[in-house]
Amino acid sequence: MTISRSSAPKERNFSHLLETIDDGFCIVEVKFEDGKAVDYRFLEINAAFERQSGIVNARGRWMKDIAPHHEDIWFERYGRVAQTGKAEKFESPAKALSGRWYNVHAFRIGEANGNRVGILFNDVTAIKTAELMRRDAEELQKTLTLELNHRMKNMFAMIQAIASQTLRTVTDQQPVDAFTKRLQSLSMAHDVLLEKDWKSAKIHDVAGAVVATLAPIERFRIDGPPILIGPRTALSVSLLMHELTANALKHGALSNDSGLVNITWTVTGQSNDQVFILEWRESGGPTVNQPTQRGFGSRLIKTGLSGTGGAELRYHTLGFEASFSSPLAQVQTI
Repeated sequence: MTISRSSAPKERNFSHLLETIDDGFCIVEVKFEDGKAVDYRFLEINAAFERQSGIVNARGRWMKDIAPHHEDIWFERYGRVAQTGKAEKFESPAKALSGRWYNVHAFRIGEANGNRVGILFNDVTAIKTAELMRRDAEELQKTLTLELNHRMKNMFAMIQAIASQTLRTVTDQQPVDAFTKRLQSLSMAHDVLLEKDWKSAKIHDVAGAVVATLAPIERFRIDGPPILIGPRTALSVSLLMHELTANALKHGALSNDSGLVNITWTVTGQSNDQVFILEWRESGGPTVNQPTQRGFGSRLIKTGLSGTGGAELRYHTLGFEASFSSPLAQVQTI
C-alpha cells in the first residue's frame, strides 16, 4: 500500500495504536464463490492477535487451512460486512478454535470490490465460562429448591396424617384441629417463600394467603407499602395471622356476619433506625373483654415478629387491636 507524505504520519500513528492495544486486530480478505462467502485470508495482524486468537503465523494464510472445520457463520458475517459496508458487533463461540468465545467488531476497509474487513476482537472465554457456570449453578439451585419444596410439602402432609391418626381417639378434638391448622399456615408461608427461592417474601402475600384459609378474604382489609420480609419473619407472621384470625372467629369481629379486620403495616424512622410496625384492628364485632387465661396461641402472639417481642395488645370495647414492631433491618433479613 502506497502512503503519501501527507498521510504517512497518520498511518504511522494508527499502526502504532494497533500495536499497543490489548485487543486483537486483523485485516482479512473474504473469498466468495457463487456469491457466497466461503473463506478469508489474513492480510495484516497486530501484536495482540496471537494472544487473543490462539492462532500462530496467521499472516497470508487462509482460515480454512488453519481451522478446516471453522463454522460457516463466521464467513457469512464477514462476507456480509464486506458486501454491505455495514459494521457488525457480536459475541460468538468458535468451536474449531478450542471452543473459544469472542467479542467481535467487524467493519469494511476500502471499497466494496476489495472484500476487505477489519476485525477488532477479544477472547472472552473466561467470562463466558464463568457466566455459563453461574447459570448452571442457578439452574441446579432452582432444581434443588423445587425438590426441597416437594419434600417439605410431603413432610407437612405426613405430620398432619400422623397427628390425625395418633390423636384420633382424643375426646377433645379442638386442640388437634388447632394444631393441624397451624401446620397449614406454615405450609402457606412456605409456598410464598418458595417464589423467592426462600430468600424473602412479600408480607402482603403471606398475610393474605394465611387469613384466606380460615375466613372469607372479603372480611379483611389488607394494606401497606410493598415490603419483603425474611424467611423466619415470614413464618412468624403466618403463625401470628393464623392465631389472630382464629381468635377473631371465636370471640371477635369474625364471629358474626358483619365484622371486619384491618391488617396494615408501616415503616417509621430514618435510615438504619427504621422500625417496621404491623397493625391488626377489628371492628363491627361483639364487645371484647380481656381473657383471664392464656393458652399457646396467646403466648405465641406475645412473642411478636420473629419471636423478638414488641407486641402490644389492646382489648377495646369496640374491637380487639394489636401492634407488632421490630427493626426493619431485622424483619427483612431474619
